[in-house]
Amino acid sequence: MKKSLIFSFGLIGEIGFATALPLVIFGKLGRYLDTRWGTTPYLFYTGVALASIQIFFYLWMIVKKASEDFQKLDDNK
Repeated sequence: MKKSLIFSFGLIGEIGFATALPLVIFGKLGRYLDTRWGTTPYLFYTGVALASIQIFFYLWMIVKKASEDFQKLDDNK
């Protein structure tokens, strides 16, 4: 039970960072480039779209790895 709880909290933290970091980085970069080049809001939206694509693939890898790890954790019981 304790291992699965630690596993769950680790997974939640990893998913949180995987979603928040790209959105902040690409969003800020897009906003900066918009103000620099006067293209408001197109580069901001492009940054958010790129972040969403990156988040999708990273979450897919996290879920795939987590399901394999969970199977190993479940087999050790």
